[in-house]
Amino acid sequence: MLTKEKVADIFKSIMRIFPGMPSYLEREGLRAQDKVIRTQLASRITEQGERVGEITAELTNRAILKPLASLDELARKLMRLADTIRFASYGYAGLFAATPVDEQKLAELYDYDLSLHQEVEELAVAVSTLRQRQDDKWEKTSLNDIQQLVNRLEERITNRQSIFTQN
Repeated sequence: MLTKEKVADIFKSIMRIFPGMPSYLEREGLRAQDKVIRTQLASRITEQGERVGEITAELTNRAILKPLASLDELARKLMRLADTIRFASYGYAGLFAATPVDEQKLAELYDYDLSLHQEVEELAVAVSTLRQRQDDKWEKTSLNDIQQLVNRLEERITNRQSIFTQN
């Protein structure tokens, strides 16, 4: 059970990280909030997919061909992940019904979204590191680490829906 202070902190964090969010107290704004969060997460994931594509092009130009298949697969997976979160169904019916908003459930969702945001930022750092390792002594370790991050992120995005269905 989250304390009122923890709930307030979560709402403040979500507003800071995802600008453009209406107040969580405005019922009609709840769906818009969900969309803002998902759109921004999807945009960051798309950026990483594009960066992996740029790395692939640079390696191709330098005739470093060994990692290209893995990089291409990674870029496609990132784009699919971005689409999965971008086009997920809007929010949790219990949040948007005529009944009072369950602040605990809303806080759980936002806390989950904050952790997703942190994982997406971790992915961004890993892709930046990968870009810096573009030499003739290509290390597959970095690519494997990124693939594990993406797999974990994919699982977490898929599990996001379970927050809506928990009692």
